[in-house]
Amino acid sequence: MREKRNQKKTENRIFKNKEKKIERIHYALLISALIFFILNYSFFENETIGHDIRYNVYIFWLPIIVGLIFFGIYRKDFLIRKYTGFKETYAKIYVIAFYLLQGILFSYLSFGQIAGVMWNYINKNEAEKNQTEIINCKITGFYTRKNPDVSFKFKNRTEVFRVSSEMNRQNYNRNPKDYELEITIQKGIWNYYLVKHWELKNIR
Repeated sequence: MREKRNQKKTENRIFKNKEKKIERIHYALLISALIFFILNYSFFENETIGHDIRYNVYIFWLPIIVGLIFFGIYRKDFLIRKYTGFKETYAKIYVIAFYLLQGILFSYLSFGQIAGVMWNYINKNEAEKNQTEIINCKITGFYTRKNPDVSFKFKNRTEVFRVSSEMNRQNYNRNPKDYELEITIQKGIWNYYLVKHWELKNIR
């Protein structure tokens, strides 16, 4: 009897160690995906303007839903053990909320990033087939605090361009009504445009 109890304890300990090891691998993958997201966003993602509901559906929501289903099936046994391991209702709700948010984050940084990179590549290739256009857009404001930008209207929607520290210092004393944006663009897929160049123009 004692031997069976000891054997069961040993099996439980091995199982818990294995589970912890898998969790460490998952977090390592999450950190790697996060680093890739930062690098891609900072150095490789093309600047675009425009809007289309298809982007939200196919490049954002669909990858997240597919990722949630994938990770839900992959971690089914683990999630069930976590859920049934608590008797209190509030604890069960916490487990559901925590792992749902974790699943959304994993899905966005994995499936979402893959979809985003593919879309960025296709959009750039399509844009390079089209002629460049120069448009002028009305500026709606200068945001000069953390992560400064210049906002403007394009096809009745507000868009923003991030600005350098040097331009931001100049924007402190500028009146948006005195300026407009001259933007060089190329039409990509759907209703998105690849931004080749932009500059402020004083219209006063």
